[in-house]
Amino acid sequence: MHTRNHLSTLLVILFLLLGMSSLAAAGYLLAQEVYVVMDGDQQVARLSGRYRTVAEVLAAARVTLRPEDVVSPPLEAPPATTITIQRARAVTVRTATGVQTYFSQQPNLAAFLAEIDLTLPTDVPIFADGVRVTVDALATRPLPHTVEIGKFATITIHDGRQRQTVRTGATTVGTAVAAAGITLQPLDSTEPPPHTLLSDGLTITVRRAFNVTILVDGRTITTRTAHVNAQEVLADNGITLIGHDYVLPGPETALSPDATIQVVRVTEDFRLADQPIDYQTIYQADGRLEIDTRQIVSPGVPGILRQRIRVRYENGTAVSETVDGEWVAREPVTEVVGYGTKIVTRVLNTPDGGLQYWRVVTMRVTSYHAGSSGKPLDAPDYGITASGLPAQQGVVAVDRAIVPWRSWVYVPGYGVGYAGDTGGGVHGRWIDLGYAEDAYIPWSGTVDVYYLTPIPPLEDINFLLPEALP
Repeated sequence: MHTRNHLSTLLVILFLLLGMSSLAAAGYLLAQEVYVVMDGDQQVARLSGRYRTVAEVLAAARVTLRPEDVVSPPLEAPPATTITIQRARAVTVRTATGVQTYFSQQPNLAAFLAEIDLTLPTDVPIFADGVRVTVDALATRPLPHTVEIGKFATITIHDGRQRQTVRTGATTVGTAVAAAGITLQPLDSTEPPPHTLLSDGLTITVRRAFNVTILVDGRTITTRTAHVNAQEVLADNGITLIGHDYVLPGPETALSPDATIQVVRVTEDFRLADQPIDYQTIYQADGRLEIDTRQIVSPGVPGILRQRIRVRYENGTAVSETVDGEWVAREPVTEVVGYGTKIVTRVLNTPDGGLQYWRVVTMRVTSYHAGSSGKPLDAPDYGITASGLPAQQGVVAVDRAIVPWRSWVYVPGYGVGYAGDTGGGVHGRWIDLGYAEDAYIPWSGTVDVYYLTPIPPLEDINFLLPEALP
């Protein structure tokens, strides 16, 4: 019985060994660690499942291969626990015709160029990772990351909000823009222009055409342009500025899409304008005329100041005028006025009887008393007038140039007054009537003042009084 059980156990073990051998023979890996060595860097992938080839193992490990990569064991070989991969190196090749990336296992530049079947002209410069390499040194130059064949420049291209910096073998701005995959539509332009030769570090701006409206000479023109300067747009449309013409917006303002450009036509014209020149008036005494009468001896004639006015028109509308020159077209003629010096006495009937007077003048009238003079009560000259008389009725303040000093006058409603006082504010045809403080009567307005006889000396008489009241 014991022998039978031992035999059964041996049969089970043998069956399991045979099964595992058959699974291995059929390409099965169960709970197996696979070592992937990629460019000398070892990685571990834990796999379980059925894999018949190295390719299936790498696929399960999510390893992506290029056709140029070298795998050991080969992809079609049965699974292995260690797989070595030598990646092909990416090499970017720039030529005048474009840029292309290759993947290669070649050890040097000469072998790589032979591999891609690229024949080099002897006079074309070659750069490996930015360093120039002679044709003789290609075989000793390790495989680089970039190869440039020809003359290249690093440029920056702005296209609206997009900006790209590229290294190109193109010779002109236009070919460089095209090589960068930028398509220019009709009326699009570049700055610098497309025919400009490239230089290292050059910045190129692509100007896309947009709609603008031009208002000129009563016309409205809608067009497309890539210019941002209004005057350049006008030039493209055959519109010229003449003389003082100008354009809005000005050259300092960059145009934007759907902008409106206004051409302002400026013209100038001249006109004449006359301004009067005041004449002067001179006075001469005339003994034939009674005092305070005047007569024109010879009339004055205004002169003429003639001006040449420059008128500026913008689009036919006058906007400003400036004096361009002036001259006297006619001199003014002086007016001569005679004033009377003949004195005639007359009699004025008053409530107090007849009074003889020789002149009557209309004046502004006010009144005052000692307290209104502005002096304090304890002042030594309080209430004393300029003539030494006390301020009281019968003493009037006058302007000595109008009423002779210390002469007598008559004011209706007031009576006879003695010109014995002056006031700081009494000037011209103005009389200030004096009163005692306890009998003060206020006055205002105008009044006729009669100059009473005797007639003062002629040198004390002002025959030419001012016409206006103060």
